[in-house]
Amino acid sequence: MRATRLAFGASLMLALGAAPAHAAWKSYISHTLGFSFEAPGDIKTETGTSRGVIAGPQETIIFRSVENGIEYKVTVINFVQAQAESATILGEAAFMFQEGKRVLMDTFGRVEPGKDAVYGRKLTIELANNGGRATSAFYFNKGYLIQLEATVSPKNGDYGTPDPGRFIDSIAFNPARAEAGSTELKLPE
Repeated sequence: MRATRLAFGASLMLALGAAPAHAAWKSYISHTLGFSFEAPGDIKTETGTSRGVIAGPQETIIFRSVENGIEYKVTVINFVQAQAESATILGEAAFMFQEGKRVLMDTFGRVEPGKDAVYGRKLTIELANNGGRATSAFYFNKGYLIQLEATVSPKNGDYGTPDPGRFIDSIAFNPARAEAGSTELKLPE
């Protein structure tokens, strides 16, 4: 009996030791841009460009982390001068994300309660050529289009993992909802 317990304990320790390491989830905040979110690993900041038919060419700020075959990305585009077109810009971004792909989920999202509510769209798509699965949320708040996107690659293969949902649903527009000790996101200079 004791030998069986020892063998089971050794097998359990071996299995746990062979399990992949996962980075701890951290809370990130941008007081300048007015939002916070949670993601695993360390966030890298970069700039890029996007182009929409209605929105035209725009510079973007991208916050990115890759962990365990899942890319977590927040893209921010400044539309302060076009706030009156916010619904159209948000709709175009959501359309461009899902265009030509198999849509698995398309629903509305809401962050914050009551009069502070920010409404948006959430989508999950299958990427072409067995490229994985992506879940995204789009919000327009205080002149910024904010897109959160979590892409599960075939390398990870666990398309049912709750991690993309955890990332997408962690966004907050009220700084008080960010965890104490959140890391301030560095903006490009």
